[in-house]
Amino acid sequence: MKLQLPVLLLILLAFVACRKQDIEPEPVGEPVPHEAGPDKTWQELLATSSYTRFRDAWQRSGMEARLKQSGSGFFSVLIPTDKAFDEAGWTADKIKTATAAELDGLLAFYVLPARLMPESMAVIPGNTPVATLSTRSMEGRENWYSRDYLDFVFIGKAGDSLLVDGKGMNKWGRYQQASNGIIYPIEHLVPMPTQTMWEFIEAEPRFSLYRDALLIADSLYKSEWMDFGVMTILQSGEQIGQLTLYAPNNDAFHKHGFNNAEDILNYCLRSWPLPPPDYDENMYYQQPTLSIDSILFAHGMEVYPTLQLYGDARIGKVYFSNDLATNARSLTHLLLQPGQMYYGPPVYISLDFINNNGQPGVKRHGATTPYTGLKTRDIRVFNGVIHEVDDLFIPSN
Repeated sequence: MKLQLPVLLLILLAFVACRKQDIEPEPVGEPVPHEAGPDKTWQELLATSSYTRFRDAWQRSGMEARLKQSGSGFFSVLIPTDKAFDEAGWTADKIKTATAAELDGLLAFYVLPARLMPESMAVIPGNTPVATLSTRSMEGRENWYSRDYLDFVFIGKAGDSLLVDGKGMNKWGRYQQASNGIIYPIEHLVPMPTQTMWEFIEAEPRFSLYRDALLIADSLYKSEWMDFGVMTILQSGEQIGQLTLYAPNNDAFHKHGFNNAEDILNYCLRSWPLPPPDYDENMYYQQPTLSIDSILFAHGMEVYPTLQLYGDARIGKVYFSNDLATNARSLTHLLLQPGQMYYGPPVYISLDFINNNGQPGVKRHGATTPYTGLKTRDIRVFNGVIHEVDDLFIPSN
């Protein structure tokens, strides 16, 4: 009996092995050949490329250390051609005499610690905001706080073009994949923002009436110890999201009878003094506003309740001209924030958009006025993007 137990165990194991073999499926089809991925880093591709300006600048910079500090294992790199560097004044001689810190400040703007693959971008309608390795101190600027400013670029596909910040930079599909990243050659340097929205408005004479309207409204509110935060938003800050501003030029004001600051003040005084705040029929808390604000808010400032940032968020509602055209239908009167009873009402974009053969048109939501085009578009500033318009978005009667 002692010998029978091992024999029975052997028989049982043999039976189980047969049954396991019985249920294994037969191979179907031919083996799929293994496709090896890229075997060179993007730095190795750069070393043998024709992008000599970028390569020379990279070798003289401290960017490799910055790559390691980022903690990213994959980078999407926008590499301007030699011609692009030369046109922007970054000649071979200038690169040779520049300091490592100067070259870091230049190159960090073009290195994105993100997996920005062309097949993904091709199916996204509009632009994707992507953080760069570039950070800058905003010390000395009004309304900036403790953190450095982090530069973003907005990248997308429009037709057969690769767009950066709304501007065509190269033909679509020109890239090189590497084991640790992907290279997108671009034919122009990307202008880095140097002004806030308010600094831009103040510096451009063609927006003098818009500036007057903003200052007059702000002064009237402050005289009653009120503040909607409009000037704070235009001046920006680390806790305020970026936005899209449709800045009306002087022609826009002239069209509607505003020829000087006095005309604007008189229009504001139509609703002055303001009645006390109250709840509307939906029990939304409503703060009465100046009559001019029914116009100005629609030019982009109405989104201010949605711009408070939390945690590490740094981007808000930024729409370049290709976004407005591609997503015209979905952006029209878009609900940005639902209302809450006993608090604020819903926040909408008070505009209608149209795609006119690839060009965006915009008008006040529900108004019978024709769509207006963007006179100057895609003006990149620290706190978003500005489009110039030569009409006021007057509410419908």
